[in-house]
Amino acid sequence: MGKKTIIVTLMLACFTLAVFSQQKDSVKVRLNHYTFTVGAGWTHYINNLENWDNNIKKDFVGMSFKFFWEPEYRLSLGLESGYYKLFKVSGQFPDNTSVDVSRTVIPLLLLVRMQIIQNVYLGAGMGIAILSNKSVGTDLNVVTKTISMSNFELSGAYIYPLSKHFLAGGEVKMFSFAALSDWMYSIQATFTFKL
Repeated sequence: MGKKTIIVTLMLACFTLAVFSQQKDSVKVRLNHYTFTVGAGWTHYINNLENWDNNIKKDFVGMSFKFFWEPEYRLSLGLESGYYKLFKVSGQFPDNTSVDVSRTVIPLLLLVRMQIIQNVYLGAGMGIAILSNKSVGTDLNVVTKTISMSNFELSGAYIYPLSKHFLAGGEVKMFSFAALSDWMYSIQATFTFKL
């Protein structure tokens, strides 16, 4: 009698679990997203030059391109590149020779970004940068390239969703390019496509 009761009880328990088991949700929720962001805006070079301070131009328009993997958590991983002009200097020498010197940078950074509150993000990145120096004058055209290995970026962004796939916002960021002790900050408008 005891064995029959145990068997019937186990069968009823299995039947109850099978009947009341949770059905699969018919709505698929994607927990991982990928975003591609294009940014453009004002950049300012923090002057560390000892010469030509009066003739230096430090304000330009820069562009950035970012790709992020955004899992279900607040932390995102990404890659960034872009094109920035750091400075341009014009100089006149006593023998009526003029020279224009400029420096541009292309960063290649690995980024970590975290959502602090709704639509507000803080980020940091590190990686390499290609620094290009160009000197142009009478009978002179010299271009040199330097790879800066230890560079970092700090950023803060506000990103507002316009629709399911499109977002717009703004970003403030500061770069340090270690090879030549160059600093730059940028304020950019951003446009994001979310996959």
